[in-house]
Amino acid sequence: MSPRVRFWRWRRNPLRRRSDVAEAWAVLATGVLLATAAPVAGAVVGLSVDSASLREGRDWHRSSAVLVKDAADGTYADQVGAVVRWTAADGSSRTGTVLVRAGSNAGTRATIWLDDGGTLRHRPATAADAAAQGTVYGVLAAVGAISLIAGGRWLIRVRLDRSRETEWEREWATVGPRWGHRPV
Repeated sequence: MSPRVRFWRWRRNPLRRRSDVAEAWAVLATGVLLATAAPVAGAVVGLSVDSASLREGRDWHRSSAVLVKDAADGTYADQVGAVVRWTAADGSSRTGTVLVRAGSNAGTRATIWLDDGGTLRHRPATAADAAAQGTVYGVLAAVGAISLIAGGRWLIRVRLDRSRETEWEREWATVGPRWGHRPV
């Protein structure tokens, strides 16, 4: 058996069908998109999530609060949610739930983060947190792009195969009855 001929869909050949040329273009487009679109999608999403995570906490400021009651023991975690009280900029007393060290006693000081409106916020992301989050979302975006591209390629292949089967059946219906019959 002869070795496989490469790029046969691109060469002139009397057996080459239009669907073969269409499939060749689909393979080429898929390769180009996999080489360019997936990495670009991953990089763009990763960098935008990274910068958004860092930008989120820029307007927040650190403040101090006091635990209202003892924090639970941390059976599964070293930090647990606990109710704290702090004084807002307008002088009013506010309460909220934040993560504190497990087993902390009532009256212990805890660091909280507030936005410009005095609303309690989670701890802002560090540069390492933002980079990790950006990397995860970037990889997910690249995998999503690869899945879409591969799915599109699969759909094109299925459609071309159905077209070829229809063409084959039509030609067989014409040629088939003449086979096996000798002219008399």
